[in-house]
Amino acid sequence: MKKIIKIIIGCLLIALSYNIFFLPYDIVPNGIFGFATLLNLKTSYDPALFLSIVNLFLIIISLCTLGGFKSKEYVWPGMLIPLFICLETYFDNYLILESEKIIAVIAGSFITGLGYGIIYKEGKNVGGLDIIQDIVNSVAVYRSHLISYFLEGIVVLLTLVFYGFESMVYTIIVIVVVRYMTTKSKVGISSSKNFFIITTKEEEVKKYIMDELKNDLTEFTVKGGYSKHKAKILMTVMDTKNYYILKEGILKIDPKAFISITDSYEIINKNRNIARSS
Repeated sequence: MKKIIKIIIGCLLIALSYNIFFLPYDIVPNGIFGFATLLNLKTSYDPALFLSIVNLFLIIISLCTLGGFKSKEYVWPGMLIPLFICLETYFDNYLILESEKIIAVIAGSFITGLGYGIIYKEGKNVGGLDIIQDIVNSVAVYRSHLISYFLEGIVVLLTLVFYGFESMVYTIIVIVVVRYMTTKSKVGISSSKNFFIITTKEEEVKKYIMDELKNDLTEFTVKGGYSKHKAKILMTVMDTKNYYILKEGILKIDPKAFISITDSYEIINKNRNIARSS
């Protein structure tokens, strides 16, 4: 039940941002919504109806090519988003906002990306380009997002042709912000950095991390794939705010130290150590 509620919220956010920020300001958004908007601006064709027809058609194709199990990912969002867009038109008088177009672009993109992220996090897909992407990947030699980029490119090009350079720039901003927000809302914002360190001055580095920075670490033995040389890796997770301090501190101790730094989005059982878990 909780999962369904989250999916509904994600669909509502996408529909709201489309009706409040994109459609009233003639902003051409990303994906299948971009094609729906272009058609609406040129012919006044109902975007909700267009989205419903296209998504239904693509879901039927996915049933034939991807099977029922995979196709279930698209059904809820693919049908709910057009439904919510349609229903929200009855509340247009209450949903009108007066703001600069660039504000509408940023706000709409932010909310849309958040909605996408919620839906993806629950193991579903929004429909439209997602379905096309998966169908193409099912027959391709290797998985790629090229078809998605290609179709987004068509939206951008059509926007330029029909509505000029400024509108095209707004569309590009929407695509970039939506993609960024989708990723961030799925995996979160990195609050920590994961350090992997190989150094000839292990004891000094360990002392610096544990005694001066008061941070735990783990060490494990590795072997080079080519040289077969054995070495120890020191691993520690550090708050992002202390990232620079740790990096510079290690390099001060050993300027030739190998340091690999990655984002760490979540730490589970942070205070658990190997001795207690064994």
